[in-house]
Amino acid sequence: MRRMETAPKEHDFICQAHVAQLERPREAGHICAADNCYGLENQGFTCYLNALLQTLFRTPEFTNLINSSREHALERALHRLFRKLSSDNSSVGTEDVTRALQIDVMKQQDIADCFRLLLNELDIKKSSKYNKIFQSRVVNILECEDCHNTDELVQDFSVITLPVKPHLAESLDEFCKPTTLEGQNEVYCNKCCKKTATEMTYTFKWLPSVLVIQLKRFMQYRYVFEKDSSIVDIPLQLEIPCGNSEDKLTNENYCLYAVCNHIEGVNSGHYNAVIKCSEQWNEFDDKNCYPRCIQQKENGCLSSRNGYLLFYHKVSKVDKKLQNEGTANDCKQLKKKKPNKLIIKIIETEVSGTQDVYYRP
Repeated sequence: MRRMETAPKEHDFICQAHVAQLERPREAGHICAADNCYGLENQGFTCYLNALLQTLFRTPEFTNLINSSREHALERALHRLFRKLSSDNSSVGTEDVTRALQIDVMKQQDIADCFRLLLNELDIKKSSKYNKIFQSRVVNILECEDCHNTDELVQDFSVITLPVKPHLAESLDEFCKPTTLEGQNEVYCNKCCKKTATEMTYTFKWLPSVLVIQLKRFMQYRYVFEKDSSIVDIPLQLEIPCGNSEDKLTNENYCLYAVCNHIEGVNSGHYNAVIKCSEQWNEFDDKNCYPRCIQQKENGCLSSRNGYLLFYHKVSKVDKKLQNEGTANDCKQLKKKKPNKLIIKIIETEVSGTQDVYYRP
């Protein structure tokens, strides 16, 4: 993407006290004092790739697989890149990765599309091991409104795409809200032997160790693409039930650790990433990286109009107990609901974070 010279807006989850810091001169290969972080060189229009690679480098499940295998040219390229990011004291080039992916470095690309491409390339010989790190299994339940016969379609998604709503909970509710297919959209019912009006509902059968959510900010109206830059509130921690039935629902807990932002418009945008490294949030903007103070709202959410691709880590039961120690009011278990309704619990926290949101596949 073409680099935009405008400074980030103050509403993009950055504290007011740090707005002046954004305007200081930026030095190449700047090192974050908190975590020895190094930037990536932009080859032309590869800011989307740089933001994605910085996030994957800080995803242990992904780096562990990369470090354990050298079979694929892309695996070898990523291993060399991650090794340099771990040891070099300046910004690092990404030429090996772009060659392995056969990317045109002078062409703009969408970061979510690049993420899917990278996973698919890695899994050509790996039996979906990389995809499984991020893969959610979604059940599409179809119920005939005439005879109430039901059919299920199981689908796997490495990225969950949600509509833009004022709050992430609303976006997730929209994802799982029953939809009636009628008229030209009616579905053939095997029991009625004809097309009938059908209620369609999405539910989560299982959730991955790393949940990736894409905010559907880009929409096509007739022949023109437009960007929705609405501000979205995103919780730092969330709890989502999944399972096959009401009796088997389990609650999965997630903690936000990275946000890839798309700044400005459709044809002149720029990508960067805000990632939690240890306990410090840092901004990665091509070859530059800086510590960032994240502004958290009283409801435990962050607000952004640029957040586009969101990364949540699954939290173990032990980690959840430690996080919520002394905050019993925030640890109330969700009441069991029918699987056609998604329940999301926002856990208020004092930890600083980032944000994003997404739409039905």
